[in-house]
Amino acid sequence: MILGGKSHARLTALLFIVLAVLATACGSESGSSDPTTTASPGGSTGSARDGSAPPGTEVAGDAAYADAGPYIAGTTTLDLGGRAVEVWYPAAPASASGATKKIFEIRDLLPESLKALVPDELNPEYVTNAYIEIPASEEGPFPLVIFAHGFGAYPTEYQTILTHLTSWGFVVAGPDFNERGLLAAFAGGGATPTTLDEASAKAAADARIASEAAIMSQTRELLAAENDKPGGLLEGIVDATAIGVAGHSAGVTSAVAAADTDPAVKTFIAMSGGRAPGTASSLPIPEVPGMVMTGGEDQIATLENVEGFYESLNSPKRLVVIDDAGHNSFNDLCVIGIDQGGLLEIAAKVGIPTPDNLKRLFLDGCEANVIPAADAWVPIGHFMVAQFRDELGLNDEPIGLEPGVDTAFLPTSITFEIEG
Repeated sequence: MILGGKSHARLTALLFIVLAVLATACGSESGSSDPTTTASPGGSTGSARDGSAPPGTEVAGDAAYADAGPYIAGTTTLDLGGRAVEVWYPAAPASASGATKKIFEIRDLLPESLKALVPDELNPEYVTNAYIEIPASEEGPFPLVIFAHGFGAYPTEYQTILTHLTSWGFVVAGPDFNERGLLAAFAGGGATPTTLDEASAKAAADARIASEAAIMSQTRELLAAENDKPGGLLEGIVDATAIGVAGHSAGVTSAVAAADTDPAVKTFIAMSGGRAPGTASSLPIPEVPGMVMTGGEDQIATLENVEGFYESLNSPKRLVVIDDAGHNSFNDLCVIGIDQGGLLEIAAKVGIPTPDNLKRLFLDGCEANVIPAADAWVPIGHFMVAQFRDELGLNDEPIGLEPGVDTAFLPTSITFEIEG
């Protein structure tokens, strides 16, 4: 993002927009100099990810992976040619003794030149479920899953569902797709120009798909190299020979493209995204088995479009619709800043208007017409673990993927389909 010819006031306004969209709650008093610390789900506040389902959720016996698994999550950040890659890996619960959980701060997303402009009261902290660089479990190697975030997002935004996956014995790597990250979203990046003709638009989409597939494969190669690094934190714990991929929203493109081009990818999960053949931005159709997950109330990636993408896939395939969930039910966005009325309310308090397209994106799944995010995370976590364990050969037969498993999460309503 290049900033030039802008007044200091405009620069600060843009910064505050970014903060408003990302921030956890500000202090209850605007004059406070202490940043608010918000514990993430699974932290000391208790939630679906602390080993129990949220209140009101009945977990049946075949919801095998609804609760947290036998491991805790360690975390580290790797560098992929200037691109950050967040990594979560399994560790023994005893490793938490004396360890420090990673605290996510808004300043972490900003370039060095802008960090000094962020006042402490607008730099709240968000405590994640992962412990910083604790020793990895000695029970590895563990299969690798690569996750691609959506437009205007970042990997840590999905840490609740990703650390849940880690707790069941997976190394999870999330490359930062700077091209469609938060700053790119406010700068107008991440989209094909609408002035292109159909042929040019298709060529641009094809180039973007190829680029995203390459980033996913390069991430796999990076983790394989870390596995082979003598004395390294991840030495001997990453099995990058047969992997899974997943993506949310715009990240579905990355996951599907990797599944189509990288022979190491054995299965994929597409969350709240995907375009069926016949559009300029049509996605490839991988040969490997896939799972499509979405929210029935998603207005960004509508149920009609997602089901059209599902229908275009090869069998075997699985479809999971969380009937009353929305677009952001898959990430932590809806719980960040909730005690201040949500992220857009924070923006309103500082008098900064949010562009309509981003307002629509960030509200979807956070409003009163959908279930609380914590209720959605339970089936999301379960089905992610079940799909990857089945297709990566960790289970001798499918567990938690039987017909009728959708009734295991009542009163959360699920539609579950299997083909092949």
